[in-house]
Amino acid sequence: PSPPSLPSPPLSPPPSPPSPLPPPPSPPPPLSLSKPRTSAGSTAFASKFLAKVTDGKSKTFGKSKKQTSPWFSAKVTTENQQPIGYVTVTPDTKNKPSKAKRYLKDFEIWVGKKAGEKAVKCGGPFAWSEIKKGPVTAPCEAAKSKHRYVTVILPGKKKTLAFGEIKVWMR
Repeated sequence: PSPPSLPSPPLSPPPSPPSPLPPPPSPPPPLSLSKPRTSAGSTAFASKFLAKVTDGKSKTFGKSKKQTSPWFSAKVTTENQQPIGYVTVTPDTKNKPSKAKRYLKDFEIWVGKKAGEKAVKCGGPFAWSEIKKGPVTAPCEAAKSKHRYVTVILPGKKKTLAFGEIKVWMR
């Protein structure tokens, strides 16, 4: 005699698909910048420079006059006193790479208590191989909360500083 057949196990419902992951948190918006200054030129000139490098378009770019070690500074506006965490500079995308290279190769990013002050270096000199890939982000780990100005400088004689965008984030 054959053994009694066992009842077949009840069908279990199919496994439910894994729940979708929540979207990654979006990065906080960059901080707003004010009180721009440049190494040469009026405050009106500096204001135009700031407007061009904070409009979200890397084709509109701020450009200094040709001089020794030109720089651009702006004050970071924050609601609390957290220190500056990161600075991103985007090369201009309107000019040919050969021109953009001349305007930005070996640039440095600094923070300080006033415009043009080089108190804490965030990064640089940046090689063209790094710049040409797009935005360059430098962490400013040593920045203190008193360092409210970000300065982009292009060291050397007879230099013209130009870039498309600058963004600053808190730590």
